[in-house]
Amino acid sequence: MTSLNEEDLEKEENFEEPYGVRDNILFIIDATPPMFESNPDEGIPYFLQCIRVYQQILKQKLVWNRQDWVGLMLFGTDMDSKPNRILMLQKLNLVSIDYLREIIEIDEGKKWECYRDTASSTVYPLHDALWTAAREFSNTKMSVGRAILFTCQDNPPFTDDNEKHRIRVKATNYSDINLQLFVVGLGKNWKDDLFYKDLELSSRKIEVDDYERISLKDLVEQVKFPSRNLAKLPWRLGENVTIDVSLRSLTVKTQYLKEEKISKVTGTPLTSNTYLKLDDDKNNVERGEDTESQHASSHVLEMDVQKYQTFSFKNIYFTSEEVRNLTKTREPGVDLICIKKIWYHPLYHFETPYFVTQYSKSNRKDNKLLFSALLNKCDSNNLMIICAVTIRKHSSPDLYSMIPNTENGGFYLYKIPFRENVRRFGDYLSQHIYKDKKPPSDPNGIELLKKIIAKLSIKYDPKLFSNPKLQAQIQTVETLALDLEKREDLVDDTLPKSDEMRKVLSNLLDEYDEIFDEEIESASDLQPKKKVKKVNEVTESAALGNEERVQELVMNGRIETCTVAQLRTILKTLCLKTSGRKDELVNRIKEHYK
Repeated sequence: MTSLNEEDLEKEENFEEPYGVRDNILFIIDATPPMFESNPDEGIPYFLQCIRVYQQILKQKLVWNRQDWVGLMLFGTDMDSKPNRILMLQKLNLVSIDYLREIIEIDEGKKWECYRDTASSTVYPLHDALWTAAREFSNTKMSVGRAILFTCQDNPPFTDDNEKHRIRVKATNYSDINLQLFVVGLGKNWKDDLFYKDLELSSRKIEVDDYERISLKDLVEQVKFPSRNLAKLPWRLGENVTIDVSLRSLTVKTQYLKEEKISKVTGTPLTSNTYLKLDDDKNNVERGEDTESQHASSHVLEMDVQKYQTFSFKNIYFTSEEVRNLTKTREPGVDLICIKKIWYHPLYHFETPYFVTQYSKSNRKDNKLLFSALLNKCDSNNLMIICAVTIRKHSSPDLYSMIPNTENGGFYLYKIPFRENVRRFGDYLSQHIYKDKKPPSDPNGIELLKKIIAKLSIKYDPKLFSNPKLQAQIQTVETLALDLEKREDLVDDTLPKSDEMRKVLSNLLDEYDEIFDEEIESASDLQPKKKVKKVNEVTESAALGNEERVQELVMNGRIETCTVAQLRTILKTLCLKTSGRKDELVNRIKEHYK
């Protein structure tokens, strides 16, 4: 047994997980009179539209059970109790059901009309709102935060040049405290070039070419779903040549509600703890040891656990520290191995690929130029990069192929499989693959199917189809939290709409039935006919219900030739037990006639 020294303990205490996806977001809503005007696209005021988006995000976060921090602030409210015209409606804190109840009361309880009556028409305190937001983030311990500003006014009113300069300076200070500012402009005629674009560029320290205006729909998708950025990794091209890149995931696993263990006696939630246990507990019980000593001896410390791997029919044991050292062959990052012509097989993609793009927060121009040059050269010359990728600190490197994609500005990262990882589909799909001969189908039928596919084809977008299980859980959480009655069943968007599809196809279905019914009939003629039961077999099975016939089979010694089904028929006739193996059934019948 080895003990940790003081240096190791200090490292563990100061260790910070660099791959966390916790959000720290403060929503800032403009509460001046123009925000309470009706949005022509939605038919509701801009202010109410922002409240409903915030409500939707709260519901989603409550279902995911993530430890996210959210807050809501209004500025431009002319209240006597708020001399700076800043109202902190919900302080920056962990997302909770109480927050959701307050927002639903504002929306459904018509409480938002009170804020319309107190909207200030003389002052636009944007600088005070940014200063209050920075102060609110300083009370949290998370390293990165986001302030999201909603407004329908592209040029702040009641602000002179000096006031605008103060606002720009305050936005520039956001980058010093790792706080990012995002501005969501509402309305079709909103222009970011007038003022707010400079605020976002200075707060996030990004170039003009990298700037993209965020819409309300984009915001909902970014905030609702977990971050797709897995890690920031160095791409090592050679000696003293590295590029900072971001590794992103193309898919995000949906997080559902966790099961809560509750005591049957008291109804209170229970906490479960896991511990390692020895395998010789049965020997301790046989030796007569009491339960307390057995429980004390069953716990095993992690440092005493050994792992093994079999080599040449021998188990080679390793400690946990040795296993971590075995996997630590490379530092985290992407190591260039070679460049070759693009070649890959779609069946070999046995894992979801990653996406590698340039690190957005990097201020190095040479970093961006080199990455763009590599991307364009590989795309123009049809080349791919073979590399070794180590994502985590204590993980083993894997071989990947980097395939360029200039449209999205990065490389697709496909894991290169070994021979044992690739399945042979020829054995399973041989009857469905036609190499030397054409598939047995009518050309008219092929043309008909093309027409059907063309009429039923849609542009697939995952955002158009909601997850039915997740939506049901959202509704359950909302119903329980707000003490509401049971609501109507949700409509499953993933199921095909058969009635609408039949209306779209109309006359094509009749033609489909005419063509393919004939093919089915002709194919059935070629199939082997089923075996018809003979008459003597039918009469023999019927004779098993006769006790005299059964007695003759037992006397002649032919009872063993009967099947299990026939034996059970005989036992039912004799009112005997029908369960058991065949020899048991035969012995039961023989004992009956002794």
